[in-house]
Amino acid sequence: MRITLYVFAALCGLAGASAWAAPMKESRARQPTRILQLFSYEVKDQARFEEGYRRHLGWHAGHGDTLVWYGWTVDSGARKGAFVDGTAGATYAGLDARPDPAGDGADAVRNFTPFVQSLNVETWELVGAVSTALPLEDRRPGPNQDVFVLHVRPGDTGAFEQTLARLAARQTAQPSALTWYRAVRGGAVPAYMLVLTRNGWSDLDRARGSLREMLQEAYAAPDVVDALLGLTSDVQVESWGYQPRLSLIPGEQPAP
Repeated sequence: MRITLYVFAALCGLAGASAWAAPMKESRARQPTRILQLFSYEVKDQARFEEGYRRHLGWHAGHGDTLVWYGWTVDSGARKGAFVDGTAGATYAGLDARPDPAGDGADAVRNFTPFVQSLNVETWELVGAVSTALPLEDRRPGPNQDVFVLHVRPGDTGAFEQTLARLAARQTAQPSALTWYRAVRGGAVPAYMLVLTRNGWSDLDRARGSLREMLQEAYAAPDVVDALLGLTSDVQVESWGYQPRLSLIPGEQPAP
């Protein structure tokens, strides 16, 4: 559970530039990027892993860690049976400021890493403008989430981003809980992750099931949805089940 821009330059010209340069710079100041960092494991001894992992969450709570930690089991897809944990809504600076990283790692080794095989560490940046809900960032995880990873050809990244921006203004009145992320590290890039948070199967029916139908239900722009999917080279899908006993939300009592 060890954790792991655009830059603009304003060129001020001749007379009159100073009158608008300062407010423009202020309005365009970049906000800290919010990230989702995920760690995945193959579990070798479920009972001993869970016992040790809960002790490790206690280490985080005892050291005043302000980051949220979620745990999921992969219920379907290529990694079925894997355990995924991660923190959402953090900033890069917040990851650097977490309490005692060396002690965190040592406690993990004492308590749960002997019972797992590490698979990957992934870093994703939140694409908030096009998201219709932010349950992980708002610390209100749902019991289930479907995770779609969309791979994009490198030369199509700009077009994909522009198409996402077009979707942002076309959200329907009652969209499904969809959250978008952009891949930074941990796998093939460029890639984007779309997370559908749901309470049960009825939410999947409400979202219309397939990826194209789900997007067309959430965004009133079928032509834009088709353009977005046309820029996608392939899609990988998993379903994850939330594990409250293997999660830590600061300020809340841990699940028994």
